[in-house]
Amino acid sequence: SNTADAPAAGHGGTAQTPQETPAADGSITVAGITFTPPAAWENLGASGMRQAQFRHAPVEGDTEAGEVNVFYFGPASGGGVEANLNRWVGQMVMPDGGDPAAAAQHASFTADGMKGHVVSLDGTYMSGGMRPMGGEKTPKEGYRLVGVVLEGPDGSVFFKLTGPVATANAMQSDLMSMVEGARK
Repeated sequence: SNTADAPAAGHGGTAQTPQETPAADGSITVAGITFTPPAAWENLGASGMRQAQFRHAPVEGDTEAGEVNVFYFGPASGGGVEANLNRWVGQMVMPDGGDPAAAAQHASFTADGMKGHVVSLDGTYMSGGMRPMGGEKTPKEGYRLVGVVLEGPDGSVFFKLTGPVATANAMQSDLMSMVEGARK
């Protein structure tokens, strides 16, 4: 399990309310939020802290797949919106040694009355090695990270897209359609 996906420090760490079995229409419900992943994404199911996880084959020119992982840590767990957005930004290193916080792009949206927050940036993704279990970090150059926090009725649900830039770019519009189309 990639422990880089753990919640912000001091805010829980065990998965709550596992995902329901996908509905006939392909939709998935996590913590009272229902969303429909794109048919092109391979559904890998739930695993550990991940309430859902998806993979997209590499696009031409990339050698690794992109992935979207979905987390829910309970109604008052997982850390606040800003703590998680900042933690995700901190998992990236800029090629020029610059500040990832300065390079990150932020956006917001509303889905069925729920506030959504997005952060995205390109750089070297430091995979693994985060709390609570630690471990070695693996630098993955030429990666894109898109993190979404959706403030649902039962607490925040976290969606994290990582992958080589071209593959992640190919997935980003589908991710945004999925979360912007989410419903309570």
